[in-house]
Amino acid sequence: MRASISIDVDSLRFYHQIHGLPERPVEDDPIYSVALPRFFELLAEVGVPATLFLVAEDAAKHPRAFEAVGPSGCEVGSHSFHHDYALSQWGEAEIRADLEAADRALQPLNAGRPIVGFRAPGYNVSAALLEVVQSLSYRYDSSLLPAPAYFAARAAAIGLYGLRGRPSRSLVGRYAQFAGPLEPYRTTAQAPWIPSADGALLELPMAVEPTSRVPLIGTSLSALPSLVFDRLLSRALSRLSFFNFELHAIDLLDASDHASLGELAAYQKDLRVSAAEKRRRLAALFGRLKDAAEVATLATHAEALSPV
Repeated sequence: MRASISIDVDSLRFYHQIHGLPERPVEDDPIYSVALPRFFELLAEVGVPATLFLVAEDAAKHPRAFEAVGPSGCEVGSHSFHHDYALSQWGEAEIRADLEAADRALQPLNAGRPIVGFRAPGYNVSAALLEVVQSLSYRYDSSLLPAPAYFAARAAAIGLYGLRGRPSRSLVGRYAQFAGPLEPYRTTAQAPWIPSADGALLELPMAVEPTSRVPLIGTSLSALPSLVFDRLLSRALSRLSFFNFELHAIDLLDASDHASLGELAAYQKDLRVSAAEKRRRLAALFGRLKDAAEVATLATHAEALSPV
């Protein structure tokens, strides 16, 4: 079995955008000063690598936060330059400019190695976006979360924010994007949720429980009772040949870690779970993946699944 740990390193300002809150400058953003040191420490403790999807515009301002990437065997992937939630709706030329700028900014943070993986902001893709991804010779895309329940919950939350006069910057997206295959597959930019044997794009979807399609991601690890998550995880590990656990850097923080997190905690319940408890759960999960599977970066798995 193959397994990966992938983390989206989104600055706090994006969570204000999601919840329709005013954007406020955050001095010493704890995503970079607190969450990432905890993450690299945890990886070293368990002895596994990870793939970090970085927003280039912000990550380039915090180069010291990524000094452990090379020594730890981790990989940096592109999460775009600006992380605009509407990126999938942009024209091809604008998308290309954004992703090329991201590559230039991120390569130094990837120990000088080329950027070969992409994850779209908000998990939303389009033909134009994925055509650019293909043209830039990325080895894989890992933007799709095949969880219809997640799509429904996000649509409801975005709708509720709109009714309250506090519109979210996040987009609902297309249902089909959240109902695709669970295992790695080749596909096309035009219909990335449909496998195509001769497709030019390799999709590495994020992990869900195979029957219910409950997403097995950092948010659910914090939100679900441990016994429930463990049972869902056991079923997934017994049925899937590839398990891509996705989390966000904010999943290593709690409301006490920075003054700016108090306001967010009112809307983001996972911030009410202590960082110590989150760390305990993540350590247990990472250890379990290491015992059950070959844990490697998404780039390593992509190369094995689709050798050049």
